[in-house]
Amino acid sequence: MKVLPSFDWYPCDAHSPKWWGGLESPEEVAITAVLVQQTRWENVRKAYENLRVARLNRFVAIKKSSLCSIKSCIKSVGMYASKSKRLKELADAVIKAGGWKTFINRDAREIRTELLRLNGIGYETADSILLFAGNHLIFPASRLIARVLERIGFNVPKGYEAFRRFVELGLPRDLFSYKLFYASSLVTTKVACHSSEPECQKCYLSNICRTFAYKQASNIL
Repeated sequence: MKVLPSFDWYPCDAHSPKWWGGLESPEEVAITAVLVQQTRWENVRKAYENLRVARLNRFVAIKKSSLCSIKSCIKSVGMYASKSKRLKELADAVIKAGGWKTFINRDAREIRTELLRLNGIGYETADSILLFAGNHLIFPASRLIARVLERIGFNVPKGYEAFRRFVELGLPRDLFSYKLFYASSLVTTKVACHSSEPECQKCYLSNICRTFAYKQASNIL
């Protein structure tokens, strides 16, 4: 777990928003979950610092703000114009529900259905919000994590929902385990388990990795 903070994952109390980038509130987690789509976290960090300075790090403020104001804060992220609209739509849904606490403390299936109806919010983003901002036991089934599991020998099912259920069946039913497995798996893909030219010698899973074993056998031959 020592390496995780180097990549802005902070294992701590299972219910804390600080897991996700050391952020201060669940609303900031939800906001940055939208911003990080197809974007480097370093660029997201710049954007949410701008949102904090502008006091646009709460959905009530985003609801009242103009699209131009939001766009000017998040220009460091990809597709910032589209993401500004997504944040406004999410803010509308949150305020319509009666505020953040009312929105996120409902049944997870109800929240998930509502999030997926919003333009530009897909399964992994919705489930990241549910787990890290709402503390619901829903696993964000990233295909990056599927890559790690496939390489160490798991027969990973195709399709998002099938893969999510597969992971959830293999994990203890507690928030700490869900969050730690998600964070550590993603860090593994950044440190070593790249899509091409994986750096297996850096990976703590190399002793059980089929890819590493194949590379070693090829070198011997």
